Amino acid sequence: MKPAAREAQLPPRSPGLRWALPLLLLLLRLGQILCAGDPPGPTRDPSVTTVATAESGVTQISSEAASFYKLNGTGTPQVPTNTSEGGEDSGANDSLRTPEQGSNGTDGASQKTPSATGPSPVFDIKAVSISPTNVILTWKSNDSAASEYKCVVKNEMENETTVTVVYRPRCNITGLRPGTSYVFSVTPGTGNETWGDPRVINVVTEPIPVSGLRVALTGVRQATLSWSNGDGTASCRVLLEGIGSYEESTQDFAVNISGLKPGVQYSINPYLLQSNKTEGDPLGTEGVLDASNTERSRAGSPTAPVYNESLLGPADSSSSQQSRDTEVLLVELKPGTRYNATVYSQAANGTEGQPQTIEFRTNAIQVFDVTVVNISATSLTLTWKVSDNEPPSNYTYKIHVAGETDPLNLTVSEARAVISGLRSSTFYRITVCPFLGDTEGTPAFLQVYTPPGPVSDFRVTVVSTTEIGLAWSSHDAESFQMHIQEVAGVEITTNQSIIIGDLFPGTKYCFEIVPEGPNGTKGASRTVCNRTG
Repeated sequence: MKPAAREAQLPPRSPGLRWALPLLLLLLRLGQILCAGDPPGPTRDPSVTTVATAESGVTQISSEAASFYKLNGTGTPQVPTNTSEGGEDSGANDSLRTPEQGSNGTDGASQKTPSATGPSPVFDIKAVSISPTNVILTWKSNDSAASEYKCVVKNEMENETTVTVVYRPRCNITGLRPGTSYVFSVTPGTGNETWGDPRVINVVTEPIPVSGLRVALTGVRQATLSWSNGDGTASCRVLLEGIGSYEESTQDFAVNISGLKPGVQYSINPYLLQSNKTEGDPLGTEGVLDASNTERSRAGSPTAPVYNESLLGPADSSSSQQSRDTEVLLVELKPGTRYNATVYSQAANGTEGQPQTIEFRTNAIQVFDVTVVNISATSLTLTWKVSDNEPPSNYTYKIHVAGETDPLNLTVSEARAVISGLRSSTFYRITVCPFLGDTEGTPAFLQVYTPPGPVSDFRVTVVSTTEIGLAWSSHDAESFQMHIQEVAGVEITTNQSIIIGDLFPGTKYCFEIVPEGPNGTKGASRTVCNRTG
């Protein structure tokens, strides 16, 4: 070593100075920071603390920075925060930056950290089963990271929220209210409290089906349906179908009657609804019983039939405005026809409950009380009644008369008929069948014998002081009754002549002869008078 080099060499350091020097340098560095405001160092370990529907939270780990903020993907600063921050959804590709800020707002070195976003949202959410108190949801997910799903049920009307976590793409929600609107959301998760974005579906639960569906009364052209309504029922719909008679099954009539409110009585002509091609508020008259059982009515249509409370029977003394029963009087139905009535309960938005069905048959038009009001050997007059409130003149009647000779047929438009061209002392079977348009009713039958004709050539053949002989002619009588007007008594004979004795001399007598036919029928009488000698 050269002498000059040796002279420039520093003297050996003592061991104490060697350890004190780093501390001195650290104190000088801190002084520079305090005086010049140098940027702080980067955070050591930024971490995502919460991931929700549309926010990410970041917790600051650095002990040197007084605050931090989030940068979007372009490095543009966003709203500053103090310790942790949640903001609007920045998208799946946004990243989080946690640049340190000193006390005077200078930026430190930032550290870029990817956001811990949840799995991809589910799709194709379906309500595969809906009942009054239960809904089953299914959905699909194409993200293998999703291991659990959070189902949130919210009833906005009552501000109720229920949360359920399931581990397969199916959720069975029970304990719901009938006829109520719910919002269901499904959020996928990874199992470590990291959740993706939710997807929602709106579902209205079914109302409870109607109960106690019955036919309160049936007539020839009317029937009354009645039922009770459950919770969640805002109105009801009736599907009325004509399915023909018992002899012939057809379906030539169907009409929907909707807007039937609980606690209301209706009178409806379904055929008028069908002819108007109308579906909606029923034609007819609504009647509501208030607390004092006083009926308040409003016309459902200017063309509706007038409401007749007597057709619905007496009002139930327990009825009130709070009644949940609905009563529908169906008028102008076809006589003797089978109908099928299906009643659907409806929620406020039109969601329908399970249907209830009943079949009924209107009574057939029936002729009864057929009476012979006048009869002769060759003609008779009939009258009858029909089992309907309609005037008998609204019908036509076909009459068939069968006897020993060719039958007779005639048609009349009133409940009375004169049948002529008959034979005396003859048995006839008479059928009277009612028709209302093309609808045939139930006929009535009558069996009758025409009486014999009056005798002819009724004359006096013998006269003495105590006897008078009589004779006559008849071709259809079986026997004869001889009435002596001046003497109480009747002589009966099957012959066509008779001698009446035990009379008083010089006395005038009148004799009346009545022919008798089969089954006790009696023909017209004839009279002859003469004086004894």
